Amino acid sequence: MQKIEETPPLNSVEEYEKIKKELQSKPQGDYNASYVLRQLQTQDNLRKTFLSAIKFSPARISEISEDALLSKPTCYSQLHKLLELRLIGRIYVMSVMDGTVKNDEIKNKFVQWTSNMPDSLKRYYLAKTSFWVITDYGKQFAVRTSELENQFKKKRGRKENE
Repeated sequence: MQKIEETPPLNSVEEYEKIKKELQSKPQGDYNASYVLRQLQTQDNLRKTFLSAIKFSPARISEISEDALLSKPTCYSQLHKLLELRLIGRIYVMSVMDGTVKNDEIKNKFVQWTSNMPDSLKRYYLAKTSFWVITDYGKQFAVRTSELENQFKKKRGRKENE
C-alpha cells in the first residue's frame, strides 16, 4: 500500500502581502561593476548604443540609432538592456511638460525640436516621445566604455590591414 504524502501548509493571503511589501521596500541594487563592464566589452551594439546615449544625453531614439548606425528596433532592445543594467533611465516628455518630472534640459530640447511643428504634431510627439538619460551609476562607466570602443576599433583596423 502506497503512502500518500500530505501537502505542506501553504502561505495565507496575509503572509503573501507581507512578503510582497517586504520585497517592494528593498531597493534594487546595481549590478556588479565587473559584470557591467563585461557586458559592454562583449556586446558591440550595447556599447555603441550606450556611447551614443552619452553623446546626446538627453537623447531621442532617432539620435541614438543614427549615431550608433543601428536600426531603431535594435536600439530599443539595447536600450532596454541598458535600463536593466541601470546605466540609463527613460523620461517621458509628457511627465516633464506637466511638471511631474523636473528636467529643464529635456523640456528645452523638446521645445527646440518641435518649434516649427504645427500644434497637432506637437501634441502627438508630446504623448509619444521619451528621452534617454544617463544615470549616476551609468556615468561611472563612460570613460571605460569609450576606451573599450577605441580598443575594438584598433583591433578591427588591424584585421582589415592584414
